[in-house]
Amino acid sequence: MKPHKLPFENRWSNGEHGWQWHCELERLGLMNVRAMFADHETRHPGKRAVIFDIPGGFVRDWLAFHDRRTARQQFLWRAIVIGLTLVTAVGTVLNLLRL
Repeated sequence: MKPHKLPFENRWSNGEHGWQWHCELERLGLMNVRAMFADHETRHPGKRAVIFDIPGGFVRDWLAFHDRRTARQQFLWRAIVIGLTLVTAVGTVLNLLRL
């Protein structure tokens, strides 16, 4: 079986163990993991594991990866909207100048 590569950098685990943790977090979902991590940080900051046997640092890296991906998607969306608005404005001005 080919080892999986995590889509983000972490210093907690690599290989199959890290991939299992990643899959478990993906299965739980971003909002659930974020709520569980916040609860862990406020109630049990000294405990090593946040969710099952997944360390807090790994969960933090996983959440940061998703935050960066969301920010990149928002940036691309805004760039596309601004570009289309600019094209529409230029087209409108050129159309007015031809009249």
